[in-house]
Amino acid sequence: MHESVKLCLKFYWSHFTCCFLSGSKMQLNTMARLLYSPRLLLSSWQTGPLASAPTAGLHCTTSLNVAASTPVKPKRPMNAYIRFAQGIRSSLASANPKASPTDISKLAAVQWQSLDQASKAKYEEEYKREQAVWLQKNAKYLSQLTDAQKEEIKLERQQRNEGKAKREQKRLLKELGRPKRPMNAYLRFCAENKPVVGLSKEDNKMQMKNLGMQWRRLPDAERDRYTKEAEADMKRYQEEMKKWEDKMLASENVEAVRKKNVLLPPSPASTMAKKGGMPVVGSGGSVSKPKKPSPTTGRP
Repeated sequence: MHESVKLCLKFYWSHFTCCFLSGSKMQLNTMARLLYSPRLLLSSWQTGPLASAPTAGLHCTTSLNVAASTPVKPKRPMNAYIRFAQGIRSSLASANPKASPTDISKLAAVQWQSLDQASKAKYEEEYKREQAVWLQKNAKYLSQLTDAQKEEIKLERQQRNEGKAKREQKRLLKELGRPKRPMNAYLRFCAENKPVVGLSKEDNKMQMKNLGMQWRRLPDAERDRYTKEAEADMKRYQEEMKKWEDKMLASENVEAVRKKNVLLPPSPASTMAKKGGMPVVGSGGSVSKPKKPSPTTGRP
């Protein structure tokens, strides 16, 4: 057996014997956990005589059930415009201290438009040179991935795209002035009781639990007040939503309207479809195939 393992076992055994003689139950439990700790397992990184050496009182294993680490993906180089904008962003921020990041980006775009072609070509050449190196590194990176890792990366990319689409939709609805959905009766009760903000996760969980208990003990008359207020707000919200959705349909912002409320008017091509055999658009926006002409008996 390897000398370091012998010394380690000798130390733990002598300490365990002392604990046993002293009769300390806490120390005995601690030593038992140490003796069966994964730190004492012989893993696959140990090579040579140690890997196959017999051990007494220890589990011996030659492999660890650990998934292979995903190789580091090479970072894609910045294109010509982003490279230019990053280079002048600090100077623009110093010259315009009150400007927001969005305003700085707009100022950088204006300067890029006025930049001469020779300077733009210089940034473009730098990008192409780094792009060629990145393509080689990325090809090597992809060749090292397993099928499971590729599937995991694909799933992560899909989740990022879905999250981005939801954020864009939320931003669009906010810009178009969509009415805000009102709170229900219970949330109105919580807001009126002024819950403390800035708490930790556990404290906030306890606070919401206490509010739930207060809500269940609330008298029926008091609870009916919150319910009636919530119903009145919901009725107002539904009326505002109806007006807003009609406005969106009139301004051709159909993507902002709920799908069940989208009733597209018949397209101008629907009239021609009846004559030319084109697909006919129904009143609900659905497309139906044109009816086949009935067979005639008097064929020449």
